[in-house]
Amino acid sequence: MPNSLQKSFKQTSDINIALVWARELLGDLNGPGMFVSEANSESFIEAFVNTDSFSFTMDSGFIYGHAYGPNPHIDSRWDKCAVAFSNFGPKFGHLEISNQFDTYSTNTEVIVGFETIEELKDEDLIKNILDTHAPTSSTYPGNPEIIHWGCVRNSAGEVSAIGALVKWSSGAHVISSVATVESERGKGFATELTKRFISRANELGIKTLGLGVSHKNVAAIKAYKRAGMLEIAQFTNYLKPGFQGK
Repeated sequence: MPNSLQKSFKQTSDINIALVWARELLGDLNGPGMFVSEANSESFIEAFVNTDSFSFTMDSGFIYGHAYGPNPHIDSRWDKCAVAFSNFGPKFGHLEISNQFDTYSTNTEVIVGFETIEELKDEDLIKNILDTHAPTSSTYPGNPEIIHWGCVRNSAGEVSAIGALVKWSSGAHVISSVATVESERGKGFATELTKRFISRANELGIKTLGLGVSHKNVAAIKAYKRAGMLEIAQFTNYLKPGFQGK
């Protein structure tokens, strides 16, 4: 445990206790629940909680943290930390601001009219769409976390939007690398794709489904909200000066 831990914080290295704390403070659908679980418990180091804030530390090949609430414990070991709804400005303890992303989640259900999704297996087509229309996508064919790719088509039968159903090492299930062909944007295809993935996840026995999106991608955020996704947190990434990790 870091020597700087304030006396007002409780600390645990038990992942199950940490997740109970997260649910009690943040609700059943919460950021820690997406990023840590029994599935990646070997990466979990410890968590800290007080009456209004929660943070945790894990080893992701570098020391990574998450922080929630107005007064979270800052672990001096962090190389990187994602801070929810940050009001801390350009610095967070020993870390400096980098970029922003948002997380969304929903309890799955079979959505009437969107019960199925077409599985897309043409990896060349997937790569071409991602390279052309979503070049900053984090997931590409060949990633072992992918369950399958899905797509929706326009009235002419052309693929208009794609995405991947993924199981993270944390055990969380997410939609990743959603890409809409530029000429098909603004027509509701991303919303349709998301609804179909929610139904598919429910069919597979997945209880909750999440996703991450750049805070600046307003159009995508609107599409996900229309599909029933709920905002879990707006994150600001802070990095140790000179850190070059993910």
